[in-house]
Amino acid sequence: MTVALAKRDPAPRGEDTRQRLIEAALKMFGEYGFEGTSTRTLAEAAGANLAAIPYHFGSKEGLYRAAAEFIVENTGGELSPVLNKIELALVGKKLSRREATALLHELLERFSAIVIGSEFADTFASFIMREQLQPGAAFEILHRGMMRRLTESCAKMLAIALGRRGDDPRTLIRTQTLLGQILVFRTSKASVFRQLGWREFSKEQIKMIQSIVHENVDRIIAADQ
Repeated sequence: MTVALAKRDPAPRGEDTRQRLIEAALKMFGEYGFEGTSTRTLAEAAGANLAAIPYHFGSKEGLYRAAAEFIVENTGGELSPVLNKIELALVGKKLSRREATALLHELLERFSAIVIGSEFADTFASFIMREQLQPGAAFEILHRGMMRRLTESCAKMLAIALGRRGDDPRTLIRTQTLLGQILVFRTSKASVFRQLGWREFSKEQIKMIQSIVHENVDRIIAADQ
């Protein structure tokens, strides 16, 4: 499954400038970081007047935060259906191991479609990776608005599937390894393409990756029974 941003209706001129500044911010902050990116560079990359940054965002930091919020808004919208489903399933009933495993598979399949198959991921990957390595104000926005909900849902489903406590360190580490096996196809894309001889992630190739992620989850759960 390939996830792409929905096409927007033609925007008013001011909104178009704001959007171009956010897209420039994702790219420039991702490449050079907050301190290494000037407002002039951002304006030039967006094809906008320098005064457009304080007009739309108040400051460079306001634009930096808006870029993080833009990622949360778009990725959150793609993940929310399955996250809502998991949270609803946990209310008022005890999930069986089989039910939790099925929901875990569904969550990881959706996450992989976004991380690997989404064209939007090309624009935000460097931004997120830099925030992971050098956390700033944007990291808190990303974590609060997207990462925490994803990791907590994943950990809860895995804990039930394994019959373990949700705060068990081994379960939490396993959660990160499950997500990491997907993230590596984005963070190490060049190496993946070189080794496999791929030029892009086609629908068939994404399905192959998802099937192996599915197998790995089942092996982890089976080995702990």
